[in-house]
Amino acid sequence: MHKDILNELRTPVFLLNNKNNIEYINLRGEEFFGLSAKMIVGKPLSSFVKHGSQLFTLLKRVRSSDFGITEESLDLSNIQFQNRKARVHLVPVSSKNNKIIVQISQSELSEIIQTQTFNSKISKSFSSMTDMLMHELKNPLAGIKGASQLIKADIKDDENLLELIELICIESDRIVSLLNRIEQIGNNNTNLILEPANIHEILSHCRLVAQNSFGNNIEFLEDYDPSLPNLNVDKDLIIQIILNLLKNACESYALYGKVKIKTMYNSNKLKSYTKEGVSIFLPLQIEIIDYGPGIPNDLLPNIFDPFVTSKNNGKGLGLAIVASGLEELGASISVSSDEGYTCFQMNFPL
Repeated sequence: MHKDILNELRTPVFLLNNKNNIEYINLRGEEFFGLSAKMIVGKPLSSFVKHGSQLFTLLKRVRSSDFGITEESLDLSNIQFQNRKARVHLVPVSSKNNKIIVQISQSELSEIIQTQTFNSKISKSFSSMTDMLMHELKNPLAGIKGASQLIKADIKDDENLLELIELICIESDRIVSLLNRIEQIGNNNTNLILEPANIHEILSHCRLVAQNSFGNNIEFLEDYDPSLPNLNVDKDLIIQIILNLLKNACESYALYGKVKIKTMYNSNKLKSYTKEGVSIFLPLQIEIIDYGPGIPNDLLPNIFDPFVTSKNNGKGLGLAIVASGLEELGASISVSSDEGYTCFQMNFPL
């Protein structure tokens, strides 16, 4: 009976024994950790929350005082969900067995929405010079594409050169499309063109662009799940996002290095929320991995905020644009980083 009641609650709830092993978790708790109860119950809490979290200190305090505690913005990050904070209520069941009920109020949802709203305002702040800038940029792009087409007409035997010229034409068209998109933002009238696309074809195109520009000193590794279905996306927007992440990964190396592009189906019930507050599952996963020095710990919690960067000459807008673009596509992004490893993980709805 009590389990049925707890499962009806709209907040995650779980029960810890005196060794901080999880004895029970409700349905919202499963969604919060992205795992089923079978994979959670019986496991130590440290398997799902970082060891350094203040939560473990608070648990000791509750057991010693036998009084409940409520903590705002408590760090509940783990490998799967980075930089996540929430309001947590700790309630002792009884002093005899030292069991504690943990209830999580998902305040991180409102924080995410506020961050996304702020990113949206940042992206819409470019208005006064938009028309002039678009005109000045589109003219030389038209010239570049025209010249490329003329060269292509004169070259028939060199396949490698033809591929590069075709790449110039495709990227010129993409830049014009992005400029049109910026014009729409300036007019407060953005419209995504969503259509089914083979994500591996898109990733291979981005890898080819990277190889012939900012990543010519990088060895690219591709680890694709061929069983993944097509993704319903705005093709130009997703290319912009992937190239931003690939550029960051490539720039983590001073000379030579490796960057891995990986796709997979994630069955852990990762969730996001639409602008209307409706929850959606995000099973299609793309990872961009580099093996560079990693992101400094002090920057990691705010890495997707505008103007936050570890680069000497960086502006800190690339990842803010990535986060804003993924929000428009109904997708999510997280990052895990340590010395010698950084992984940006994107999850998309199907």
